[in-house]
Amino acid sequence: MATPITIFKNNQKLREESNIQLAATFFSDLLNLNKSKCFNAIERGYTYNIPFFDQEDEYRFIAPKDIALKRRIELEERDHHNARRIWLIPANPNEYDLESAFGRYDFLHWRRSFNYENGDILFIYLSGHIQKVRYKVEVIEGVVRSSDVSYDRTFRKGEVQFEDSKELDWSRIRLLDEVDNDLLSLEYLRENGLKGNVQGSMKLIGELKDYITSFFDKDLTAGYYADEVPELLEEGKRKIVSVNTYERNPLARKRCMEYYGVSCQVCQIDFEKIYGEVGKDFIHVHHIKPLHEIGQNYVVDPITDLRPVCPNCHAMLHRKEGGEYLTIEQLKNRIKSNLGGNHDHL
Repeated sequence: MATPITIFKNNQKLREESNIQLAATFFSDLLNLNKSKCFNAIERGYTYNIPFFDQEDEYRFIAPKDIALKRRIELEERDHHNARRIWLIPANPNEYDLESAFGRYDFLHWRRSFNYENGDILFIYLSGHIQKVRYKVEVIEGVVRSSDVSYDRTFRKGEVQFEDSKELDWSRIRLLDEVDNDLLSLEYLRENGLKGNVQGSMKLIGELKDYITSFFDKDLTAGYYADEVPELLEEGKRKIVSVNTYERNPLARKRCMEYYGVSCQVCQIDFEKIYGEVGKDFIHVHHIKPLHEIGQNYVVDPITDLRPVCPNCHAMLHRKEGGEYLTIEQLKNRIKSNLGGNHDHL
């Protein structure tokens, strides 16, 4: 099946080709590069949104989403050399408070100790007194220019480490899943394929890859929330309200869902029961404390501050009535009152 490719240079459309072979020929002639190398760069580019850099120029390759997804699955099923790579990397909790950082930010800048690329998966092993694999993250930008890096000292322990960090190369990562399981400790890693210690970045393959990946099965940030909540439909126009950072944060969401479950705390809908597998673990998370009462250094408590709610109820909680927002209990009572006695699901 032909794969149409559009090539962009520095965010400007450069060329369209009807298949990847023609795209590779054009690109190799343009940059005087080996055609096979160009083919691989284009294939990784359109399947994983990985840019290709030539000095100061950035090239991106775009294909139809359905074709890109199908090829991505094929590459990974075959363990093809163009499939995204999976790494095991160490992090020292005595130098950087990773859990707090993931609890605050949507993405982090991470030391690029190897040539991580867009789409690569990193399993992070915490050394020191923890000695477990705890986090699964995705590289969303393999190379971050130094001018775009946020040198945040908040969670970095020690002034020397903070100043040294400014001299590093960086990637940008986002959290996919977090697990705290003794079966991912150093002892069990060694029993399942690890040789020695986790002292530097290593590609995960074979038995060890299968063992570690078996514990991580979620993407805490994809598909479980919307950046915007539909508020109402009015004469064909869609009005929206923004979902705040606390509601989107993956670790806060996970703690909230583990405590309260995934049923809406207002109307009690459980999407998996209604829609089957496609609805599994789907829920929004509502932040109870008004944003104007939250200071910059506020740390969210997932149990006290957050509640799982469905998108409809979430939108209503973001609307004002008489200048005030309804609480969860007020909205629940409103539904019961309007439904009369027919509210067995509440």
